[in-house]
Order: sequence, then C-alpha cells, then structure tokens
Amino acid sequence: MTTPDRRLAELVARLRGVGMDPTAEEIAEAVWLALRLVPATDGTGEPPRDPDPAADPPTAPAPPTGDPAPHLPSGTGGGTSPDTAERTGAVSLYAPARHGTGHAHAFPVRAPSAKAASGVPALQRALRPLHGYRPPPPHPPGRTLDEEATAERVAREGVVRPVFRPAARQEREIRLLMDATPTTSVWQSTLDRLRQACEQLGVFRDVRVHYLHPARDGTPLIGTGPDPAHARPRAADRYRDTTGRRLTLVVSDCVGPLWQSGGAQRLLHRWSAGAPLAVVQPLPPRLWRHTALPAEPGALVRETGGAGGVSLGFVPDGYGPVPPPGARSVPVLPPTPQALGSWARLLGAGGPHTVRGAAAWVLPHHPARPVSPPDPGARTPEARLRAFRAGASPGALELAVHLAAVPLVLPVIRLVQETMLPHTGPTELAEVLLGGLLERLSDLERSPGPRYAFAPGVRERLLPMLDRDVAVLLLKHVSEYVAQRFGQGTRNFPALAVARLTGRAPLEGTPIDVPDPDGPFGDDAGEAAEPGDELFAEVPARVVRWYQPVRPVPDLLDEAERLLVQWRSQRDREPLRQARALAESALDAGGGERARLLLGRTLRALAQSGDLGRDLDHHRRLLRRAVGLLTGSGVETALERAAAQYGLWLVERDPERLLEAEETLRAVTGEDGPPPPEIERTRRLRLGRVLLELARVRGGASREAAEAARELRAACDLLDAAGAAGGRRCAALLDLVAALRLNGERGGGLPDLQELLELLDRAEAAADGDDALLLRCLRARAAVHHDAGDWEAADRAYAEAESRADPDSPERCELLLEWGGMLLDEAGRPDRAEGLLREALTNAPDDASLQSRLHLLLGRALVGRYRRERFLPDLYEGCHLLERAARKAPEAAWRAEAWLALGEARADFPEPASRDDSSPAEAAWNAALREAREAAGTRASATAARALRGRGFLYERLGRPRAALADHRAAEAEWRRLAEEGTEPPEAEVREVRARVAERETE
Repeated sequence: MTTPDRRLAELVARLRGVGMDPTAEEIAEAVWLALRLVPATDGTGEPPRDPDPAADPPTAPAPPTGDPAPHLPSGTGGGTSPDTAERTGAVSLYAPARHGTGHAHAFPVRAPSAKAASGVPALQRALRPLHGYRPPPPHPPGRTLDEEATAERVAREGVVRPVFRPAARQEREIRLLMDATPTTSVWQSTLDRLRQACEQLGVFRDVRVHYLHPARDGTPLIGTGPDPAHARPRAADRYRDTTGRRLTLVVSDCVGPLWQSGGAQRLLHRWSAGAPLAVVQPLPPRLWRHTALPAEPGALVRETGGAGGVSLGFVPDGYGPVPPPGARSVPVLPPTPQALGSWARLLGAGGPHTVRGAAAWVLPHHPARPVSPPDPGARTPEARLRAFRAGASPGALELAVHLAAVPLVLPVIRLVQETMLPHTGPTELAEVLLGGLLERLSDLERSPGPRYAFAPGVRERLLPMLDRDVAVLLLKHVSEYVAQRFGQGTRNFPALAVARLTGRAPLEGTPIDVPDPDGPFGDDAGEAAEPGDELFAEVPARVVRWYQPVRPVPDLLDEAERLLVQWRSQRDREPLRQARALAESALDAGGGERARLLLGRTLRALAQSGDLGRDLDHHRRLLRRAVGLLTGSGVETALERAAAQYGLWLVERDPERLLEAEETLRAVTGEDGPPPPEIERTRRLRLGRVLLELARVRGGASREAAEAARELRAACDLLDAAGAAGGRRCAALLDLVAALRLNGERGGGLPDLQELLELLDRAEAAADGDDALLLRCLRARAAVHHDAGDWEAADRAYAEAESRADPDSPERCELLLEWGGMLLDEAGRPDRAEGLLREALTNAPDDASLQSRLHLLLGRALVGRYRRERFLPDLYEGCHLLERAARKAPEAAWRAEAWLALGEARADFPEPASRDDSSPAEAAWNAALREAREAAGTRASATAARALRGRGFLYERLGRPRAALADHRAAEAEWRRLAEEGTEPPEAEVREVRARVAERETE
C-alpha cells in the first residue's frame, strides 16, 4: 500500500519530470481544492459516504522522524531522484480535470512553510485578544440590501425590486498606515512584521497597507506606496472609516513635515472619532518628547458606548495641565508584543477595561510645532556631536562612529549593522538619522537607496574614535557589496583603500579598474560616472587621507598633477577641486603651456565627474573653456584638445565637434620623427572612434567606416603589443567590430563572419569576467549573428546577455527590445517575441523613445497574431498600443512607422457601412504620410510610399476609384524617386502598385 507521504513524493517527481515547478503553498491549495472538487474513492470505485458529523475529525499523520528517500516506481520520476524531489521546495499543481486524469486520491500535505519574519509569532500571540473585538452594528439597525438576491430578482422578473436581509454585524478590518518620510525605509521591517502578523492572525477580513504623504499645501494624502510619483495619493479623508469596523495603526516616528505642521494630528483627531486608532512609535520612549507627538504615561480606559461601539479614554499619571476642550487621546505604542498586546486586550474586552500605556492629545485645530530660533553655536560640529551624545544610546553612538568610515547609503548602513554591530537595530539607526549628525542628499538615478552625508566637520571628529583595523574591516565589507551590486568592473576604491591602509594587495577576486589617463573615448569616459563610482569613492578616500595623510608637493603644477592621478584612481572629487585651484594659481602666475594643459585636463575631468556631469550646461561651459585653453602645439595638448572636443560632441551632438576632433587628431605628429608608441596608440584609438561616430551620424558612410576600421585595427594591435589593460583592449575590439559591420552595411564589402567572431572571442577574453563588458560583447555577438541570418545563434547570444543584465536597468529593456524585434521580424517567432516585449514594457524606464518603440513592436506582434488566429481582443489591444506609440514617439520617423502600422491594423476591422463614413484607417494613413514627409524632408520615403499604397487600397474598398488611382500613382512615383536616390524598393510592392495603376487606367 502506498502511504500518503509517498504518493506526494511520487506526484512531485512526476510534475518535475514534465517541467512544472510549483511552490509548497500552491501544492497545499491545489490539494485542498481537489478534496472539494473531486470525490475520493474507497477502493471499490464508489465515492465514500459523508462522514458522521459527530465523529472525531481525522488526525493528520505525524511527520516522519527522519528523511528517508521514498522508493518510486521506475519511470515515474522523469530522471529525477526521489531524494531531490523531497529536498527541493517549489512544485505546482493544476486541477486534474485539466489534464484529463481520473479521480484523485486525497492525502495530507507535508510541506515546509515560509519562514516567518523575526518577531512575528510573538506579535501574533499578543494580538490574539482582537478576536474579541466586535464592531458596532450598523446604524440604524434593521435590514440591509441583499445585492446578489436583488440582481437575481431583476434578471428573473425584469423589474427592479430590492431584496433586504437582516443586518449583520460587520467584519473586522485593519489598515496599517506608514508615514512616508525620509526615514520610511528604516521602519519598513516594523511595518512588514505588523502586516504579516495581522494577515496570519485570522481576525481580519482585509489587511491594507497605505502610506501618508504631504500635499503641496501641507494637507495629508494617502497613497499605495512610499514614492509619491507612483503611489497615486488621494485626500486622506476619503479613507476615513465611520463604522468602527476598521482599526488603524499609524507607524511613524512623528518627526516628518506633516507632524511638524499639525496636519497629521488633525487627521488623527478626525479619524479617532469613528474607529479605534493608535500610533506605533518605533523610537524609544525617552525620545518621544522630542517628536511632534509627545506622549505621556497613564491608564488607557475602554468604555462601551450606547450604540455598542468602543470609546477609549485616557487618564494621565501625575498632575499635568488639563487637556484643551475638544482634545482626544490617541494611544502611542512601542512596536513590542507587550504594548500591542495591552492595546489588543483593551479592544477585545467585553466591557469596561483599563490597561497601562501612553497616549498623546490631538486637537481638531492642532497647531504647528513652534520653530526654535536658530542658535549660532548650535550648528558647529562640536555642538552637533555634543547634543547627539547627550541623548543617544550607547549603540547609536557606536553606530555613528562606525559609519564615519563608509559611504552613507542605506544598504551599506544596514550591512555595517549586520556585520559589525548585530546588537543594534532600527531604533539605533533612527537615532543616528534623526540625531542632527546627518544631512539627506538628493536621490540619484540607479542609486541603491537613500543617501546621507555627515554635516561638515562631524566625520573628522568621529574618525579619531575608530580604530584603523576596524576601518579596514568595514571597507572590506563595503568592497564586497560594491562588487555584488555594481559588478566586478566598477572602480572599486574601497578595495583599493584597504590595500593602501594595510600595505597588501587588493582583495582577491576584486579587480581594481583604474581608468586610462588618456582615455576619454573609452567605455568609462566622456559621460557621467556611474552612481557606484561616486557613492563608493569619496568616503574611503577621506578615510585614507585621515589615516595616511599625504604631504603636498612644493611645486604647484607637480602637486596638481599628483592630485589628478589620485582622482583617476579614486574618483573622489576633492582632489579635482584642489587640482583646479592649484592650476588656476599657476596659470595666473604665468605657468605657460603646462599650466594650461593641466587646467584643461582638470576641467574636462570635472565635467566628466558624476554630479557635475548631470548638469549639461555646466558640463558644456567647462569643456568649452578647456578647448579654449588647449591651444598649444604640443602633442599632449593636441590629444587633450581632441578629447575635450569629443566631450562637447557628447553634450551638444553637433557633428562639427567631431570634425574638429578629427582635424586635431590628424594633425598630431612627432616633433622629431614618428611619435612615441604610446602617443600613436592613443591617437589611432581616438581617431578611429571619432570616425566611427562620424559614420554613424552620416548614416553609415562607407568612407568613414572603412577608415575607422583601419585606425581601430592598428590601435588594437598596438594595445596588444603594449599589454594594455583588459578593459581598454575589450572596448577597442568592440569598436572595431562595430566599424567592420557598419562598413559592410554601406557597401564597403561584407565583413568576414569568422573574423568578427574571432574578434569577439578576443574581446570576451579581455573582459576578464566584467559583467558590463561581457554584456556588450554578447550584444555585439548577437548583432553579428543577426547580420548573418543565423537566428538560433543570435537567440542564444541574446539569452546569455539577458542573464548578465541588471534586472532593473534600462540596458536590459533595450536588450529585450532588440531580442524581441529580431524574433518578431526575422526569426518568425512572434509569440516568444510578445513575452519578451511585454516584460520589457513592464520594467521600462520613463523614456519616451524606448517606450514608443516597445509599444510599436508589441502592437505589431498582437496584430500579427490576430491575423493568424482571428482573436479580436488581440486586434483591439494591438491598435491601442500602436496609437500610443504614434502619439508618444519623439522622432517623426518612429511616429510615421507607428501610424502606418496602425492604418494597416485598422483596415482589418469590418468595412464601414457606407462610403460616407469616416475611416479610422484613413486617418492613420494620413498621419503616417504627414509624419513621413516631415522625417524625410526633400528625400523620398518608403514609409510615405506604403502609406499611399495602403490608402489607395482602402479607397478601392470604399468605392472611390479616382482617389485610389491618384494614391497608387503617387506611391509609384515615390518608389521611383527612392530608387533614383540609391535605395532599392521592395519589388513585390512596386509590381502590385503598377498593376493597380495599369488596371485602373484601362477602365
């Protein structure tokens, strides 16, 4: 006989054998549903009789004491061992009837449950008394509308006659309201524990989580998330409950702007009149008096109202001032099981009840908190630290000292707590964040979390309290985080700082990629630095300067050059600022060409620096001044001038900047014969990249592409001979592949596929495991296979590239866009393309160009599927997406293509009832024609020809032969102009249009 546990193991193995991979919760739910949908048999083929209600309920079998591997019949596991089936956790079940199976056997489920968050069981036990809470009955009592019965009567009789039923006591609900302030993420774990405890308690019909936001006028708003841009915040009073069935717990430290202005207190006053409400205050009670909701100890009193509702009162300890008229008390609870349990007992009691606790008074017109006059001496570093130490706990002070050696990003702060200070938690972190030592910085795109900085001078006073060995250990942990979060290729200065502080080599497995001083065209230059570079460089650099101060060089220019080299290795902006000041002083003192060269190089580095690089106007001014300074005849000056000109091209996108850089680089020659190898290597590399950009700007001009390929090939050979860094060689090889592909596209001769693949092999080897470079290599490999028509190889390359891409990055969305476009247009796999495009659209950044291209491709995929399967919803959704692409695309060419695809899709709908009806397809083709003319200017346009052709066929169906003939003639003329301009028109479409013209002319 097969035991239930063995049957479960057999079922799991069979499911895995056919590729299914469900979770334990899905198994339990499916088995529970199967017990109620499919009758079990008793071995005779007959369903069992209903059990005797009086009989004892069956007991589940005890779990086995060991983990023996159950024996499975041969052939049932699909090659999966039973032991694997027991240990691996994720399985999925479907209703048996869906797969044509017979009756299922009922068996108990033994599956591991999800690990509860820390402290959740204790909170559940504390909140159990809420089972006794009874919301007041509806008022007025009596009957309530039975919506389902009313709908059935209306459907049956055709007359609206309401059906009433006796009013029942309403179900209990709870809302958890988090204050969305800069410290929200600190208390997120507290909110998660409360949510999980309430969901698993079995008391509430619904558990909702909302976030409290301040409006521009200071009034409170409530949204679905902490980010107001995506939370859809609405007026808070729309969420007010007056029935008493919904409890509210407000999780807040009560220091945000809504509390300072009194708006949050006024909201609590209104809400507490209709339903029980409490504030969960995560800060320790000793700090409550410093918040905008100071609570005092006393007795919380429960009194039953006349209508069966719950009325909460408060009797404070001591003999303080009498509360003002109209004041209401709001319980303030620390997030502990004891405090929450007392509140639960208060609400769950059947009659009057009293518990110890704390409460705060709120008024209907609660005033704003008075602002203390500024004290000139209170903002000094010494005063800040003195005030913090006066009220901080020992753990908070220890945490602040440790944070002096790391970048202040929330994930790194939590890493420090977990690895170095496990005895601290959110409370100590909140003390540091709210203690006056830190300042909140503006958020950066792709930043791993909120950023903070110590107030000026505070870090320097905390570092003497930190032992150097502890600082080294902290930076090691940060280095590991940088490598995991930003990849191996990030300039990991924390690891370099550890090497300098300890005198040993950098951490094993954490390469240090120091950018090339002459590499503005490399993969790491010319644009703003990545957030990882800026966030994780400046603080370790300060730590190194503190423990190992460097004595300045007496000569101004020598010191400026040393600082510039220091910036290249650290990405700390402070050496750049110092280098600029020194170079300016040297130039004012008549420093000559060397001073101009160093100042120009420093200005270009400042423009390339992270925060400044995001200010394009400032970026442009710095680069223009650099170009104006770099007018000397020296080789280094010329190379630096070309780099600044290329930087201006990246900002302004003016092709004249590329032409200036090309002219500058072609003029670089050695003063006494051939230039040195390092100069020639840099010149060829930069010239090749300038020519490659020129070829792209000019639509793939073959002359520039061919010259770019020659220069880049020579540069790659020189880099190999010099043993250059792997990152530089990889980037140069990828540019060479791009130039060869572009040259082949423009008639310069098809590139040799084997050569391109060999170059990509060399590039991947040079990447040395760098995820960012490997991603570029794999995308280039996919493009090469795409050009060769090898869709399977391109598909494999795209799949491997997708596995290396950051899940939330714009690069991954662009990769999925390329991949889906290939599968849709060339590989003939639209269904697979649809899944990739939908995923890309779901995670697409706020980029109009990227989103419009995704809408266009996904709309085309859905319309294509409609034409195969005639599923009308696909056509409706496809037209919706195509219209969004047509209206939102920033480029006229993309808008024209989207309107054209929309016209073709609308033509698939049923024909108009008469020729006088306006046709949506005609409107789309008119828009396509207009946008195509705008995009092409005076040149011919294939999109315009196709729009004319499609509109001509539409006029034929509408019975307008003259208009159809005019459009077909215009389309034929457009194809002819296109051929004269050197673009081969599609022969099938041209023949079809000519046949229509000839047919109409003979009528």
